[in-house]
Amino acid sequence: MLSLSVLLGSGASAVEPNAIAKVVRAQNPDKKAAKPMAPAWRPDKSSEVLVMVQAFYDGTADLEAKFKQTYWNPTYGEAKKTSGKLKLKKPGKMVWDYGDGQDADYYANGDTLWMVEHDTRQVIKTSTDGNSEVNVALKFLFGGEKLTREFEVRYASDEKVQRYGDEDHYVLELRPKAKNKHYKGLVLIVHATTGRVDSFVVYNTDGSSNYFQLKGIKTNVGITDKLFDFKLPAGYVETVE
Repeated sequence: MLSLSVLLGSGASAVEPNAIAKVVRAQNPDKKAAKPMAPAWRPDKSSEVLVMVQAFYDGTADLEAKFKQTYWNPTYGEAKKTSGKLKLKKPGKMVWDYGDGQDADYYANGDTLWMVEHDTRQVIKTSTDGNSEVNVALKFLFGGEKLTREFEVRYASDEKVQRYGDEDHYVLELRPKAKNKHYKGLVLIVHATTGRVDSFVVYNTDGSSNYFQLKGIKTNVGITDKLFDFKLPAGYVETVE
């Protein structure tokens, strides 16, 4: 390990301050910080990026991906991380399959949502409007009104760009034009070339948030409808809300 005296030499001005900074960066490289946090060019209007997003999903019949989810609970000041596989198909069919066997799996067919709780062996049947994350995903992925009609959009603040952006993605902040009892806004991390949403953050009205990162995204792979035919597992009890 280099001592401070070696870095500075015999006098305080022996090495320029920026030279010391270079040594520190070399010893503790921060790859993300070294890369641009935004594409070199972006449309003048953020709504043009949203049009790109809409166009990408208008041309998507089905989609599958792996996901990582980070849930932030402000009450306890802690984050919970989970992961799994996501499959979707128009119109409005969706399966969130969590990999740990403990977190609830979700099945949606556009209007109805089934939440499968493996630890209690219960299935809660409700509408998709009752779950903010599923509701938001359906909004920008598969259906509903055009995004530009439902949301006010702007380029994200510098803070959010630093956190979520990179040289290949635009970062957008969206707020629903009509008041929503479940969520107050979201962030979309949009691929600058394709318009594909690679990550998104849902900000709930209770102060919590969910950050989803999608990896290995494949579209139009021919997912069958049978996958979304939810059947109550043996030994499970269904409750309707």
